[in-house]
Amino acid sequence: MCAGMIKESLFAAEEGEVKLDKLGDILQVMEKHVDFATMAAHVDEAAPRPSQEKGGGPPFPTELMVRVLVLQQLHGLGDEQMEY
Repeated sequence: MCAGMIKESLFAAEEGEVKLDKLGDILQVMEKHVDFATMAAHVDEAAPRPSQEKGGGPPFPTELMVRVLVLQQLHGLGDEQMEY
């Protein structure tokens, strides 16, 4: 084996999941306390989406965008950081 190669465990994915479970998943915690579906419905009511008549790709679902915005605000993240 080359000296520069990184040795990875065959069980790296499972070990990673166990580590995350111990740390706690902030997304699961948020899900317990925030009704994102209701928030998305209010956003759609207040700011309806434009029609798709002009073409283009379909927009991301409102609920997904609400989740992204909440995470951005809680953690001070920019758009590029969220994409990463």
